[in-house]
Amino acid sequence: MPEDYDTFDSKQRREFWEAHIGQWRTSGLSQRAYCLRHDLIIHRFYHWRRRIKSAESSPVSFLPVSLTGGASINTPYVRVHTPNGFTIELGTQMGSTAIDRLVAMVASL
Repeated sequence: MPEDYDTFDSKQRREFWEAHIGQWRTSGLSQRAYCLRHDLIIHRFYHWRRRIKSAESSPVSFLPVSLTGGASINTPYVRVHTPNGFTIELGTQMGSTAIDRLVAMVASL
């Protein structure tokens, strides 16, 4: 592992592991052998392999929803609860550029 790995932000860590997992897939080596050759911590490799595989098999998608019950278009915010426990609250004054950035961030999780 690089000496500065612990200073990587989440995007840099994902890119680091995506690159290594891609290289492992084409290497013909077992996971353990690849990790030993590249001085990687095996349990971190397993963790990121599962995480990346999960993200590939279940891409983020959005579905249309209907307002029900006491919902009103005059409410000053919209709250979205995701299946994995995240809650996203959007103010009605939020512009389309900010919403586009938020959607991109959520998709990258």
